Amino acid sequence: MRELDDPTEFDYDVATMEHEPARQISLFNGLKAAVRGGADDSFVYALLNDLVEHTSLHFLSEQLAMKLHAYEEYEAHLLEHERLTHEVQNLKLSLSNATSTDKQRLIEALRDWLVVHIQTADKALAEYLSTRAPSSP
Repeated sequence: MRELDDPTEFDYDVATMEHEPARQISLFNGLKAAVRGGADDSFVYALLNDLVEHTSLHFLSEQLAMKLHAYEEYEAHLLEHERLTHEVQNLKLSLSNATSTDKQRLIEALRDWLVVHIQTADKALAEYLSTRAPSSP
């Protein structure tokens, strides 16, 4: 699994989204390390739940910003959020019966989706919002 050593590379200069991607990546890295290290399933689930909670709040803030600023790609972005939510639910079910190798593959699939989403959909939204919302100081 490729490390995501510098989560700040995903930060955007938009007040509503400024540090959320970096926090998501940081939480993800903790989850990945726990899975790789063979941590107890209860600990892995707790970390996954932290990531899910943070991501849910991130999704809500993005959705609010998209609505407030009449983002043209709102529906497509929302569908991606719904897809990830569904994938995480499947991941939770799969983790309970997975081998260590399977768990690492599942986490890698989640990582791939998260990074692509941040680098494409979230970046496009941040660029759109940067023309409409004030930047952070």
